[in-house]
Amino acid sequence: MAVTGVVLAAGAAQRMGTQKLLLSHADGTILESTVGAMVASRVDHVVVVVGPNGWAMEQALTEVDATVVRNPDPSRGNMSSLLVAIELERDPDAFILIAGDLPTMDTTRIDALADLWNRDEPWAAVTEDQDRIAHPFLLSQLAIDEIRDTPGEKVLWRTLIDSGDPRVMRVDAPTDAPLDVNTPADYQRLRRQ
Repeated sequence: MAVTGVVLAAGAAQRMGTQKLLLSHADGTILESTVGAMVASRVDHVVVVVGPNGWAMEQALTEVDATVVRNPDPSRGNMSSLLVAIELERDPDAFILIAGDLPTMDTTRIDALADLWNRDEPWAAVTEDQDRIAHPFLLSQLAIDEIRDTPGEKVLWRTLIDSGDPRVMRVDAPTDAPLDVNTPADYQRLRRQ
């Protein structure tokens, strides 16, 4: 059963005030660290969705084993980026999603969802950390077919968390959620780690 990993990297980074995904982290950038976790996982293929001006991000990922595609209008919300990735990947039975601003993402978290898919094939699943629900998320092709035309912002969050849909499985994680770098203060916290 094929699983594609999708890194959502088309956001405007308004709270940061600059393109946060290209900020320095480890031996590269925040985006490279995040994509690296997905590439190192047991997904079959990785797609990174960047915005219409994503040239610099594409350049940062030239040495990474992932396909980079552009969302021409990411203002339509995160579902629009997922649909761009799906148009590229016609065969997968499921997709594992992470946001591009999670440089401390652990590959074992992604593998836990890949293993869940291979074992149980749930409609969808989320990771329930010690402190909150966070990425990665898993969506079956059936789930995507059902929600693909849902309008508005935060479609994935509303579908997977806010809805309380009993078809969404929760995978317990033994740690707190990965650091989500949204603001200058988050970036400073990342640099201190």
